[in-house]
Amino acid sequence: MTHELDDIEAEALAEIEVKLQDKWWRLDNLYMIENERGELVRFRLRPAQKLLFQTMWFLNIILKARQLGFSTAIDIYLLDEALFNNNIKCGIIAQDRQAAGEIFRTKIEIPFDNLPGWLKSRFKIKSRQSGTTGGYVLFEHGSSIQVATSFRSGTVQRLHISEHGKICAKYPEKAKEVRTGTLNAIHPGCIAFIESTAEGVGGDFYTMTMRSIELAQIQEQLSKLDWKFHFFAWWQDPKYRAPVPDSGVTMSKTQREYFEAVEIAMNCTIDDEQRQWYVLKEAEQGAEMKQEFPSTPIEAFLVSGRRVFDATHVMNAEAGCEAPLIVYDIEPMTGERTKAAKPERLDEQGQKSLMNMLLVWELPDEDEDYAIGVDIAEGLEHGDRSSIDVVKKSTGEQVAHWFGHIDVELLAHLTAHIGRWYSRAYIGPERNNHGHAFILKLKDIYPGSRIYAEQYIDREDEDETVKLGWLTTRHSKPILTEGMKTLLANGQSGINWIGTVSEMNTYVYDKRGSMNAQEGCFDDQNMSYMIAQEMRVRMPAKVEKQKSERKAQHWMTK
Repeated sequence: MTHELDDIEAEALAEIEVKLQDKWWRLDNLYMIENERGELVRFRLRPAQKLLFQTMWFLNIILKARQLGFSTAIDIYLLDEALFNNNIKCGIIAQDRQAAGEIFRTKIEIPFDNLPGWLKSRFKIKSRQSGTTGGYVLFEHGSSIQVATSFRSGTVQRLHISEHGKICAKYPEKAKEVRTGTLNAIHPGCIAFIESTAEGVGGDFYTMTMRSIELAQIQEQLSKLDWKFHFFAWWQDPKYRAPVPDSGVTMSKTQREYFEAVEIAMNCTIDDEQRQWYVLKEAEQGAEMKQEFPSTPIEAFLVSGRRVFDATHVMNAEAGCEAPLIVYDIEPMTGERTKAAKPERLDEQGQKSLMNMLLVWELPDEDEDYAIGVDIAEGLEHGDRSSIDVVKKSTGEQVAHWFGHIDVELLAHLTAHIGRWYSRAYIGPERNNHGHAFILKLKDIYPGSRIYAEQYIDREDEDETVKLGWLTTRHSKPILTEGMKTLLANGQSGINWIGTVSEMNTYVYDKRGSMNAQEGCFDDQNMSYMIAQEMRVRMPAKVEKQKSERKAQHWMTK
């Protein structure tokens, strides 16, 4: 009888040893955590957490709704990495000291200390320290895991930055230290997670998220040093549901339109129980609802101030965004275009950026007319960028887009090359500030008849005076925005680029009633696009002689 028991135990242990080789089995079966009531329970991966690990890359940036449990899942993942690998250094950066102490206690100490005794005894501890401001465990097999508010030196092979949005909003100096120190120490092959709910626009987390969304839109093959974007909305978690009364979902017309817009933008279905939960929760959360429980990535970043453009209309425009057909690296002076296999330029966060690249959704059609809007910035490395948009006259669709930092005269050459490529497009440059230098150069290298000219009567000599370019003022901005509002409301925005939609989302009225980008955001892509749409309306028809001559050409001369 004793021998039979020994055989059963040996067989069970052998089966367990096989299962221990499977990381996903370990994550679902080995670790205990405290639940919301302080009870010790077995950790099990939720559907959204499983999806993250199924789709994870080396570097991952995660924008999420509240209470989806990602920080716990990621920290258990890191603990498992430290336990079952040799010489792996794992680090968790918390938003403050109190959070560091709580994370170490609840997500490292409790899961480790409550491992089955036979398993825990295998992991010999070389040194261990814990406290109210964090802690660490160093194992004899060379791996370690530490929770702190920053890592000032050395490298980590596994990294988790928890609630980075809050770090950026509350502790900008710490955020800078993370960017210049910790993130610069990441090497190819490192696995890292930056996760957070959104904490308003502006700051490193917002910038990194938008860059990752842009890269995701062009569907580029990522390198080991590119950040992959993940978004997890409230409607992806099965617990966010509520019973529907017999009378049906108690929602307003605005809320019904909102749910319809979400379904279109995210290609999802939100059923009545989910809608009922959202309506009840929104009544409790108020203005914070979109930040705490976002439905789309752009919506997550709470905008302070009254939006110029209706949020639901912008969401519908977001649904229409798509990857460009071609991405060109274009030389400003010569206009030479080279297909970019993948963007190589880095922004101030060290992320790949599509700045200074020509994004093309539709190649020029000789039978189509095009309008161009140009927003001119100072060309500095920081602050507003210059931006160029090309739209079709017939439909208003955005067919090409460029944005980036560039010298004003080079921008004029670049715009002229793009204009000539798109059938001598009608160009509307913004005249404000550095626009004057841009226009002086542009009129020397581009047909004057294809540059927008504003005409007025000079009060002193009553001579008709021609002014090239669009002058953006408090009085002329409403002309642009009202036209854009109409296009958005009619579902005819024509926008293909996610960056344009993002800037429309953060375009607000300030305290004086003026329209500008919210602090920490940009409006250059928004402005160039609105000007392009205005030029589309104002542009003169091309001389028919040019078209007839072109059509009369012998086929061999084309």
